[in-house]
Amino acid sequence: MNMMLATAAIVIVLALAFYAGMLLNKLKMQKTHALKVEQAQEQRKQQNIQDRNNNIVESIRFIAKATTQKQCNVSEAAIRLTVLLETLQLKEAVDIAGTYPALTAMYEKVKDMPTHDERKAHPVKEIKIMDIKRELFEVEKEAEIIKESALLAEFTI
Repeated sequence: MNMMLATAAIVIVLALAFYAGMLLNKLKMQKTHALKVEQAQEQRKQQNIQDRNNNIVESIRFIAKATTQKQCNVSEAAIRLTVLLETLQLKEAVDIAGTYPALTAMYEKVKDMPTHDERKAHPVKEIKIMDIKRELFEVEKEAEIIKESALLAEFTI
């Protein structure tokens, strides 16, 4: 009788050990799968960031080339290029003010000027005064901005 109880106990312990081993293996497989899924998501995220940055770089080059060819006025270029440079998702941000001081200066002058419908809401005299100020600053900074645009036409990350 004791022998039968001992045998039954051993069989039960072995069955429980086997079941515990199966559960541990299943847990290990789930953790491995979760890690693979997480790595795949991170890889997709990084690829999306890279694709987005590549599109932004392409836009920067396009606008910069248009600016050097005087197809885009310098205040418009300053706004567009500065915003695009700011939106790049890089480990280390581009030092826009240090690298492109003329673009930065122009951007700072025109960034708060009204556009589109907001511009239409202002009196004509006020708009003309803003335009004259903008145009004078454009003339002052145009050569420098074209030089900086030539650099941005070859921009890479």
